[in-house]
Amino acid sequence: MSETVAQIMVKALHHWGINNIYGVSGNAILPLMDALGKQDIIKFYSTAAEQGASFMACGEARVTGRPGVCLATEGPGALNLLNGVADAYRDGVPLLIITGQVETGKIAMNAKQYFDQQQLFAPITGLTTLLTRPESVIETLKIALEKAIGDNTPCHVSIPKDIFSSPVNVYQIPPLNIPGTPTLSGNVNDVIDLLFNSCKPLIIAGRAVIPIKEKVYQLARQMGAAVIPGQGARGIFQGSDDFIVGGLGEAHIPPILNQADCILLIGASPYEHKFIPNSKVIQIDTRPQNIVRHFKPHAVTGDMVLALDLINEGLKDYPCNKNWQERVKEQHQEFVAMIKAEANLPDQPISPRTVVSILNETVPENAIITIDSGEFMHWFDRGFLPRNNTVIISEYWRCMGSGLPFGLGAQVACSEKKVVVLVGEGGFIMTMQEMLTAARYDLPVVVIIFNNSRYLLEEHRMQKAGMVPFGVEVYAPDFSVYAGACGVKGFKVEDPGEIRSVLSQAMSYNGPVLVDVLIKDDKPEFI
Repeated sequence: MSETVAQIMVKALHHWGINNIYGVSGNAILPLMDALGKQDIIKFYSTAAEQGASFMACGEARVTGRPGVCLATEGPGALNLLNGVADAYRDGVPLLIITGQVETGKIAMNAKQYFDQQQLFAPITGLTTLLTRPESVIETLKIALEKAIGDNTPCHVSIPKDIFSSPVNVYQIPPLNIPGTPTLSGNVNDVIDLLFNSCKPLIIAGRAVIPIKEKVYQLARQMGAAVIPGQGARGIFQGSDDFIVGGLGEAHIPPILNQADCILLIGASPYEHKFIPNSKVIQIDTRPQNIVRHFKPHAVTGDMVLALDLINEGLKDYPCNKNWQERVKEQHQEFVAMIKAEANLPDQPISPRTVVSILNETVPENAIITIDSGEFMHWFDRGFLPRNNTVIISEYWRCMGSGLPFGLGAQVACSEKKVVVLVGEGGFIMTMQEMLTAARYDLPVVVIIFNNSRYLLEEHRMQKAGMVPFGVEVYAPDFSVYAGACGVKGFKVEDPGEIRSVLSQAMSYNGPVLVDVLIKDDKPEFI
């Protein structure tokens, strides 16, 4: 028996492991919405705006490693997905983007809401295509998903409205063919020799390390190396591990960084590169395009598991420098003591350092933390001490407003974990309508707003450049009142003596909750 393209799509996506789709309804996708509404194998999350849908899909993909799926109609619906798609493209996150298109007879005509979607999506996807024949639907979606998974990239398929409704005979849905493990490029033996001849090693570990963190842990212990988690990998090791010497960025540069005689970048975040001294640098990463050329590093790319297995084996007789190990431990102790002391700062408005220090006490172990873009994130980088936490941040695209929908998508994918969203008031305003999505689906995220009524990062950068700050004021509502209007529990905190109690209440609340913290302007030292 024949079924429609829309019906077959739902079955195929579920067969390939898709459990959730995020999107907004619209004219060109109504046949697919009808198919989604008549089944219960895939859950559809109706977001407040399409941008929220693409960021939610990206949030799910970031915590699961599997493709997230977002859906929008033709014209402005497709256009509104772009920020989340661009974020996934720049950070190497697998997505499947499905958009409706005008009927096939109206393509390239002066039709309402028509534009060439392939030209729009081409620069920010690994693949974009237009489905023009019903019988091609399975193969087209299969190719897009295989490309998304194999290359860790977003892939886009636009489908005309009449194609969704067209009948098609499909006898079986084939499995996906996922490419094998990449080979190694570069001389591992040269890397082993350089590491073996160093006596003060330091590792900067980025997001690509997360799936293989045990191997990096083994290497760090074997060499007695100091470790700095990259911004995209803040939670890979415990904050109590005595080789952690602090975050790296505008708010903090660990003194030990400039004492190392060998710096090993493993899947390192691009954010840290400008702070790394031009000393002996070695880089291990997944792709050659990630190599930081201005360091002229000794580099190995490809299969990071194989590379680290070979390096660990080659360094099994590495002579640890006891003095360096002691210095690393001292740096760790000094850093932790500094962060813990900041929980008691009396500043009012509240210092962001106080908020981060108390977050260390109140964020549950194993919680997922999503970070928006803004100056507050530098204080988080500097002072957060993870306890088996997963930390999500946009490394390359840096779109304000991503933090909340990231957190919602992560919460959908990991319902058993607490998800904490950290955001500035400016970023929150950009997607705050998605608090309605949190309330609608009872997603128990904890949203903490670092509220100083300013775009402080831009203000401080203008000041540093000798400019007069302009356009940096943020007109913000009372977010605790707004939360209540959305059906979400809201708190407002102005007294530093209340922050610990309020955050503890928020973390234990069984539903979406918002905490608006009025904070002071603590300018990061190196901004």
